[in-house]
Amino acid sequence: MERIFFRSVLSLLFALTSFVAAAQDPSFAVYVDNPGYVGSNQYEFDIMVKSMGTTSSFQLRTFQAGIFVDSTWVSGGTLTVSNVAGGSQLTAPGYNGSFQWNATDRLINCAVNIGVRTTSAACVSTTIGTAPIKVARLRVTNSVPFTCGPPNLKFNYVQNINPLRLRTSISWRPSGCSVNYDMFYPNRTYTGQAYFNGELYATTDVDGRSPSSVIANSLPCTVPYSVTVFLEGYYLGAGTMQSVLMNQGVAAATGTETDTITIELRNTLDPSLVVSSLQAVLSTTGFASCIFPANTSGNNYWLVIKHRNSVETWSSSPVTIASNGTYNFSTAASQAYGDNQANMGNGVFAMFSGDLNQDMFIDATDFPFFDTDNADGVLLTYVVSDINGDGFVDATDFPVFDFNNQLGVFALLP
Repeated sequence: MERIFFRSVLSLLFALTSFVAAAQDPSFAVYVDNPGYVGSNQYEFDIMVKSMGTTSSFQLRTFQAGIFVDSTWVSGGTLTVSNVAGGSQLTAPGYNGSFQWNATDRLINCAVNIGVRTTSAACVSTTIGTAPIKVARLRVTNSVPFTCGPPNLKFNYVQNINPLRLRTSISWRPSGCSVNYDMFYPNRTYTGQAYFNGELYATTDVDGRSPSSVIANSLPCTVPYSVTVFLEGYYLGAGTMQSVLMNQGVAAATGTETDTITIELRNTLDPSLVVSSLQAVLSTTGFASCIFPANTSGNNYWLVIKHRNSVETWSSSPVTIASNGTYNFSTAASQAYGDNQANMGNGVFAMFSGDLNQDMFIDATDFPFFDTDNADGVLLTYVVSDINGDGFVDATDFPVFDFNNQLGVFALLP
């Protein structure tokens, strides 16, 4: 009789324990947020998680995801994925998983083990409430530029072994660190509700994946474009310029960088209207890469180049902006509006240098900038008066300014 009673008590306790565990299954939502291009072949986005329904909070232990992307967006390239440092709001060590690109399925595998591995094997988890928490910020880099189409980011529901295709899921601790539960825990029914990009997960889902992220697809893609332009004062010959940023003591500058330029697209009917403006680093070989908004693709604009001690220079006529398009100012004077460029010899042309006050004229009003810094012996400083870009403001900077001043050089605009 005692044995029967004891067994009954054990059975009841097991049933209650199972019920309590099941009742603790959290309802949660995982979704993509804050997307954006950081280059013609780089795209970043956040993976967010939050608690939903009657469960106000739970202890997130691990996270894994399989994220489908659109094949046309990848454009035949190979993706590599990295975690953006400081891009996680999970308890330290935060996101410490790895990534894999499944080229067959066009799927990004985000491996497990987020915020759980420590050298002491201590309990690490993150309290997830109804306020969204950033699991990680991912940077996707393509071996070729992305196309101007939506990435169609979708979470995967169905596990696959070869090629590896992780399904999106979480594990949690319902009662401190004593027990770990996973959404797909073997031989155990998940009793919560899970939403992926707004869709309620169900084992009967037809395509085994969430809908695409509306947020991630609401941002237009961008148009990669490049320009080639030389700056007269910095030109050394043979298609190269000074490493001005490094010469002038700019931190982290490299020997392949000349200076920063501003690139503008101007309305053809009203050239005073700036449609797009961005800054780019000009290489010592005159190359600058830029990213224009998607809505500029296929349209015509005046292309304008500005530099801190050069005369503003416009394209000879409006140019058509297209993905991976390019415009070369350096091949002829006529590549600039009004042939307004300096002849550097050997078929190379450059923007006129010496407009130190940026009023579009090279004249006596520019001279005080040079004169003051020359008298002070300025060196290794980021100043406009170092006209030849060697890192020193001295007599060797004066000839370029003097010659253009006597010529009466000024900006020519349509």
